[in-house]
Amino acid sequence: MKNLKTEQNRVSLAKNWLVNSGIQSKDGGFYAWLDLDSQAPAFLYSEITGYAITTLLFLNRLSADPVLIQRAQAAADWLLQKALHPCGGFKARLYQDDINADPLYSFSSENIFSFDTGMALYGLVNLYKQNKQEKLLAICEKCADFLIDKMQNPDGSFNSIYNAKTKVNINPQDKWSSQPGSFHAKIALSLADLFEITDKIKYKQAAIKICEFALSKQDASGRFITDNTTQTTHLHPHAYSIEGLVYAGAVFKIERFILQAEKAAQWMFKHVDKNGVNDIYDPKSAKFSHFQRSDILAQALRLGLIFSQDKTGLLKTRLENYQLSEGFLYNLQERHLNSWCSMFALQALALEENPSLIAENKKVELFI
Repeated sequence: MKNLKTEQNRVSLAKNWLVNSGIQSKDGGFYAWLDLDSQAPAFLYSEITGYAITTLLFLNRLSADPVLIQRAQAAADWLLQKALHPCGGFKARLYQDDINADPLYSFSSENIFSFDTGMALYGLVNLYKQNKQEKLLAICEKCADFLIDKMQNPDGSFNSIYNAKTKVNINPQDKWSSQPGSFHAKIALSLADLFEITDKIKYKQAAIKICEFALSKQDASGRFITDNTTQTTHLHPHAYSIEGLVYAGAVFKIERFILQAEKAAQWMFKHVDKNGVNDIYDPKSAKFSHFQRSDILAQALRLGLIFSQDKTGLLKTRLENYQLSEGFLYNLQERHLNSWCSMFALQALALEENPSLIAENKKVELFI
């Protein structure tokens, strides 16, 4: 591993990996990860390509570079040309052998995940702020209208999946990401920004409704119940829930959202130990599993900085252990450099280096 002396070095190295490693395909889409041994990429991923647009724009904010804007545009072009379904949502994962891939996620299944679509939308809305292309704004509105009209329920929750072939919403209960959950609150980022651009009240109302639903999944301790069957809390979607609430709270000046987000962050930090934080909390045993991931460490660090929690220094040190030369490992057991982990991590380290990127109202522009 290289000697990485400063946080800025680490951010610059991660930036270099995102731009030059091949994690972005020639068509512009971003792969989920690169295998260290074979150098083979995983599937192309719409959710992550959405994150990538926001990441590239965030890096450009730190230090203007036309290459970053060009790469963000290329990522958007891939989403619009390869992943966008005529219904207005984004297909999830493009495998090298898509026909024989996991049918829940493959492009050929035409399953549209509301969360993936929301993250792709947020990247595109941020790109519109940069380039002011009216055609792009029209696509963003079509996407947001699809999410609200086809996938959001009267209680504010989002159905997890819309199958564009059958035109039916489905919600498998075997995993947190395929259930209507509090984590869908992060879709509020795209809806809130689109409201600020268009002043169309339906986007504000939809964003507030999903945040209200998220709060219905928060127990008295502050934790979000992220699995309806086991009643467990997975810290990855727990953090997504916080991110959506604090962002919407800042944009719409709803203090209750920010206070409940902070309560959830406090619960999370209560469970940080000398090794960082593990991923899944089981209320039956009142214990966490012993599996650690760099994306969760980065999310925890960002939230700790936003809410001025202690133990951020410990989390930063732990997160640094996952950076291998330039990109970030998903965990310390698997040998692959992970795209979204690297994006979350570089933003967390940049916020630690420059706290002024966090506004007084807790909002972080270009929140990845």
